[in-house]
Amino acid sequence: MRLKRNLYKDVLGNIYYRKQIQGKRIILPVYTKNETTANKLHTALEYQALSEYYAPKPKETYESFSSLVNKYLKDPDVLSKWTDATKETTSYVLKSFIKNKTLPKNKETARGYQSRINACVNWGNSQGIKTEINLMEVNKKVGRLRVYNERELSIIMNEFQDDEFQSFIHFAYYTGARRGELTGIKPHHIEPTRMAVHGKSGKRYVKLNAQAREILASTEKLWDYKLDFITKKFKWNARRLDIKDARFHDLRRTFGLNLIKKGMPIYQLSKLLGHKSVKTTQDHYAPLLVDDIEDFTL
Repeated sequence: MRLKRNLYKDVLGNIYYRKQIQGKRIILPVYTKNETTANKLHTALEYQALSEYYAPKPKETYESFSSLVNKYLKDPDVLSKWTDATKETTSYVLKSFIKNKTLPKNKETARGYQSRINACVNWGNSQGIKTEINLMEVNKKVGRLRVYNERELSIIMNEFQDDEFQSFIHFAYYTGARRGELTGIKPHHIEPTRMAVHGKSGKRYVKLNAQAREILASTEKLWDYKLDFITKKFKWNARRLDIKDARFHDLRRTFGLNLIKKGMPIYQLSKLLGHKSVKTTQDHYAPLLVDDIEDFTL
């Protein structure tokens, strides 16, 4: 098979993508020796090379938190992912914090404030903007523990209506990405073995395993779903198929639990999920593994 333009092999058979842009040479590893796979990744590599040249990482600047908030609340990419209620609540919370300089006394309300403040600070970090407010430690309670059993997961992966949405569900499960991280995916976000996303923890990279890469290779057009659409479409399909108490985020939790059961170390899973620390991963998954402890006597 012939490699597409700008792809070449070295003496060991490793494949690279090479492009010259206005005198600057950009070389990207493809991480495969398979010519068919490399050719399928050609478009993604083209976007990555152009992105490295035309959209380099911004230089770090410093702004007050109030200035950062104003920019954050006007960013069209951010606003496009929010419902009207989310826009109103986030705006109120951030402006209230700027005015009062303190968190509410109610612990649950304070957690909501901390999460929204952290999202704003993380957005600033992704834009190269530092501010006087540091990320806050959010002492979240471990709440929902719902995961899908083998029968439910099989139904979800095979019987949802709308082939395009079904492939999106497969991609979500195989990556374990958050709902917000899967909105607004662009070709230049995708690299051969990973995908750049922006979510509640700021910018991170999502691992693309062989199953996720296969879906991308067979998808003609990337999904452009809004948060509300994903939530409603998923719940509608789940109710139609009589899957009780089902939410989209439960796919991510099932992804993590199944990898633990297959023997993946907790540290590695923590990296895959984009958790801030291994303790976060342990707090989320330890309660789910109690039933897997073998019987014992004292």
